[in-house]
Amino acid sequence: MSQPQSQRGRKVPAAKRNPLVPFYWAIGALIVIGAAFLITFAARGGFGSSTITPLNVPVGKTDDGFWYKGNPDAPVTVIKYSDYQCPSCAFYFNNLGKIIQRDYIDPGKIKFVYHEFPLDSHQNAVAAGEAARCAGDQNQYWAMHDLLFQNQDTWAQLRTVTNVFSGYAGQIGLNRAEFDTCLSSGTHRANVEAAGESSIARGVNATPTFEVNGQLVNASELPSAIEAALRAAGQ
Repeated sequence: MSQPQSQRGRKVPAAKRNPLVPFYWAIGALIVIGAAFLITFAARGGFGSSTITPLNVPVGKTDDGFWYKGNPDAPVTVIKYSDYQCPSCAFYFNNLGKIIQRDYIDPGKIKFVYHEFPLDSHQNAVAAGEAARCAGDQNQYWAMHDLLFQNQDTWAQLRTVTNVFSGYAGQIGLNRAEFDTCLSSGTHRANVEAAGESSIARGVNATPTFEVNGQLVNASELPSAIEAALRAAGQ
C-alpha cells in the first residue's frame, strides 16, 4: 500500500555549486601570501625611510675611532654624545641637527663627531651603535646613522633587531653578507660599550650632550656655543 503523499520521503535537490568559489579561494590564498610577504618585508626593514641626503663634506674617523663629518681642519670640533634609541637624540636629528648641518657642517665651519653613549635602559642601543659601525666598515656610517634615527620608532622596542638592521644595510647598498657577519659576530660591540664608559668618565650624564671645543653643553645651548667658539677662533 502506498504511503500518503505527506509521509513519502522527498528527494532534496542537489545544491548548486557556486561558480565563484574557486575565485574566492584564489583571492584568499593571495591575501594570505601577501600578508606573509608584508610581514617579512617589514621585518627585514623594507619599510624604513630611505631619504638619505648625500653628504658633500669629508668624512672619516678620529684617532680614537669615532666617525666624523665636516672639515677635519675646522677651528671648532663638536662632539655629540648620543644614543641611537634615545627619543631626544632622534628629535635633535630631525630638527636642530638639520640646521647644524646646513649652517655649520656643510660650509666647513665645524668638524662634527658622533660619540656613542648607549644607555642601559635602552635594550637595542648597543646593537644600533654596532650597526652604524659595521656600515662604516663599508664607508656608509652616516647613511646608516640617518636611517637608524629616521626609523627609530620601527626598531626601538623590538626584541630582535638583526633582520631590520640588515634590511637597512640593503637599502643603502651595502654587502649584506659582510654586514650581517660584522653584526652577528660582535665586531664592534666592545668599542661601542667602551664609548659609553668613556662618556661617563667625561662627565656626560644625559643624551644628547654636546662638547664644543671642550665645553659640554645641551642641545638648546649648542648654536650659541658654536658661535662663541667660532668668534674665539677669529671666524
